[in-house]
Amino acid sequence: MNAIVVTVVLVVVVNAIATVVNTKHPTKETMLKDIIGGISNLFTKDTPPASNQIGVDDSMQIDLVEKWGNNYHGSASEKKRKRAYEVISSDFTVPDEALNSIAKASYIFDGDNDFSAEQLSSLLKNIGAIESNYTGKVQKGGGPARSYWQVEPSTAKSLLNNSSGLFGPKFNEEFAQYAEGDTTASEVLAGKSLKDLSALLEADSNLGAAMATAKIVTTF
Repeated sequence: MNAIVVTVVLVVVVNAIATVVNTKHPTKETMLKDIIGGISNLFTKDTPPASNQIGVDDSMQIDLVEKWGNNYHGSASEKKRKRAYEVISSDFTVPDEALNSIAKASYIFDGDNDFSAEQLSSLLKNIGAIESNYTGKVQKGGGPARSYWQVEPSTAKSLLNNSSGLFGPKFNEEFAQYAEGDTTASEVLAGKSLKDLSALLEADSNLGAAMATAKIVTTF
């Protein structure tokens, strides 16, 4: 017990004794009970919960921002996390093009790694708002990320090559336009250059949403 705690305990004991002494004809049992009660109260007060990283109190939105910051964006600063929270707490609008892409991606990956289509849809809507606010598909500052969900071509290529099990019949059916003969769409896309994937992610909102969903499924 450190000096501060000892001092506080002594104050409690002294106060308890003073209270009892001022009581008419206190018994030994009463004095002991009051002293113990005072000490007990000192150590049973609820400890305030530690503040979260972004200083807000909405657990669901905090969880989403933390997963975005750690797993999707990667090592997002506190400033970026606060901005992300403010974005998803605002009344943002998801354009029809993005809603259509979100619906398709959620269907394709429904059930993968225990994510439901409803969960994926909610995550995609919010992440799109955080990443681009649905105002553009090219990363600001000349960065490589493309689509409303700001997927980097290198990430898309890595997913296609290293998580090929995710890109099954539903994916290949949805993106059949990229298939070549007996080579499936996912196989063709996996062989594309980063430059080609960049152009496709920017032009094809459905592909951007699908790659964003694959990233969520494999990292969250």
